[in-house]
Amino acid sequence: MNSDAVAQTRPRRVAVWLRSAVPAFALTAAQADRLRRVLPGATVTVYDAEDAFARGLADAEMGIAWRFRQAWIDAAPRLQWLATPAAGHDYFQLTLRPGIRVTYGTFHGTLIAETVVAMVLGESRGLMEGIRRQTLGEIWPREALAPRLRSVRGTHAVIIGFGRIGEWVGRLLKPFGIRVTGIRRTPEADPRPFWMGPEDRILPVSHLNAELADADHVILVLPRSFETDRLMDAERLALMPPQAVLYNVGRGNAVDEDALSRALREGRMRAACLDVFSREPVPADSPLLQTPNLYRMPHLAAVAPEYLDHYIDELAGLWRVRCGP
Repeated sequence: MNSDAVAQTRPRRVAVWLRSAVPAFALTAAQADRLRRVLPGATVTVYDAEDAFARGLADAEMGIAWRFRQAWIDAAPRLQWLATPAAGHDYFQLTLRPGIRVTYGTFHGTLIAETVVAMVLGESRGLMEGIRRQTLGEIWPREALAPRLRSVRGTHAVIIGFGRIGEWVGRLLKPFGIRVTGIRRTPEADPRPFWMGPEDRILPVSHLNAELADADHVILVLPRSFETDRLMDAERLALMPPQAVLYNVGRGNAVDEDALSRALREGRMRAACLDVFSREPVPADSPLLQTPNLYRMPHLAAVAPEYLDHYIDELAGLWRVRCGP
């Protein structure tokens, strides 16, 4: 890209609004300073309030935020680039005029994969159930807890949604001796990951039902879409063997929660570990709250103090590619 093209495409004004009740998702002063350093040639203004950000975006070529509103975009004639740390393309639905690009975060894989590993080990080795029993006042639940413990070595994980994040999940599970099967729409699209052994496979969605019947860990890493809506319905949950555990760190729409609750209540599944739900926060009258062997996290699988640092690293790379050094 020549210098004239760079000058035309490099945003001169960048409006930033990254506030959240979750501390890891809120931009700190130190991170704001670093953001300014990695976007050379731009005036970066950080806003604490939504209305102030909307006004600033009206004169900016680039906006960085967790969400955007259509009215803001319509009132920003210079806008070229919308950037968000969020991975999900369902966070906002906008009608964009030609010339505006949107970039999403793609750095979440290692963080979410660490959460899945913790879920798999914590459930299999009795930590989750042990903590639950302690909170109920059981001082020494040794006899009740011991039968639930199992080794993960030699078990089979079926990862549904074997993209960037799904591959990281498999990569971190592999050292524990877990056999990995990745399910994705186009199994031949990308090279086979280097960490896969001869016992590991990548298969199309047409093989999903057969793989569920042989699974110990069914791990959902799916985006929200019409195709993924209730992918794990009553019929597919019934295919899972009694020792299988369902994990969901993608989007809550992929699971029929009523069917899952029934399967767990009837003892047809070992457990479920969910980070995402069809409605968030989970309603107080949800049957999931009283379902046995169901362990919940409040949509925090990617959270870590370094979250926005990872995003700034990624954004710096995108800036160099688009705008030059």
